[in-house]
Amino acid sequence: MWLTGCNGPVNALSQAVRSGLVEGVRHGDADPAVQAIVVNCDGRTFFSGADLAELGQGLQSPGLMEFVTACDETTKPVIAALHGTVFGGGVVVAYACDHRIAAAGTRFAMPEVGLGLLPTFGGTQYLPRLLGIEATLQLVIDGAEWSESRAFAAGLIDHVVPREDLLEAAEVAAKQGLPKRRVRDGHAHLRNACAGTMAFQRRRQALLSNAPDLEAPVVCLDVMQSGLRKPLGEALVQEHKAFLRLLESTQSRRLRHLFFAERTLRRCSFDRAAVEGRLRAGGAGSEKLLATARALLREGAVPDAETLDAFLVDIFGLERHARSLIDELLGE
Repeated sequence: MWLTGCNGPVNALSQAVRSGLVEGVRHGDADPAVQAIVVNCDGRTFFSGADLAELGQGLQSPGLMEFVTACDETTKPVIAALHGTVFGGGVVVAYACDHRIAAAGTRFAMPEVGLGLLPTFGGTQYLPRLLGIEATLQLVIDGAEWSESRAFAAGLIDHVVPREDLLEAAEVAAKQGLPKRRVRDGHAHLRNACAGTMAFQRRRQALLSNAPDLEAPVVCLDVMQSGLRKPLGEALVQEHKAFLRLLESTQSRRLRHLFFAERTLRRCSFDRAAVEGRLRAGGAGSEKLLATARALLREGAVPDAETLDAFLVDIFGLERHARSLIDELLGE
């Protein structure tokens, strides 16, 4: 049985998509004719993450945890056929499956911390069980983007095939009678406990030295490290509560706002050199800068305040989580 995502252009994990995934796994589990379930996507990529616009309205049910649970509970093996950019929630969908096949050229990342959040739906607990502590911290805290070869070496995926062979490889796997292999039962986090403790310590020291005011990575480290000492169910509740707190935090709101503003900045056209010259003449943080920004917006030299905000972060090299230099203009 195939569950094929089709929510282009990047196959974002919207509420409707999540519902379809959960219902699809449950339907496959109940159908005696189904031997295995394959999860894949049409288009240029597998699921590439959450619908951030939806996140701004709060988490809507079902979340991806229901999909993880459905995959855990079904007696049928679930196989992920991965390609493109498997980011954030796409990684969650992948590790929820029992077996993972990736096309050559597939990329993997967990960008949640960069948005002032932490990986939820088991990300802080399932990934260490699958990958071990150090590899998980590289992906989640360090912001690494993995190639398919790095993901294979770390144990995130089981096989790499040419892109044109991906669906055939998944179909062959579905007929092999593969066993269930629930990631919750993994024990990679227990390998070399001393090295794992030191890996957490190194990240804490690096954050203290380089970004002492960043909230999300510290919360993520706390949730992951303490959760791995608790029963899984209790750890998942702790993770979800921490995610909801971060979702409402000033830093996360700022980072998610900037994410959309930077996307608009990349796509829009204006005389950047002229605008930059006028802004630099004002200087970062000055009253003159604010007056210049008002004038640029009034003249239509930049499309809107959000785009100008992202441009300021770019040209002055500002901390992305810090308050905007033109904060009072963003709400006008």
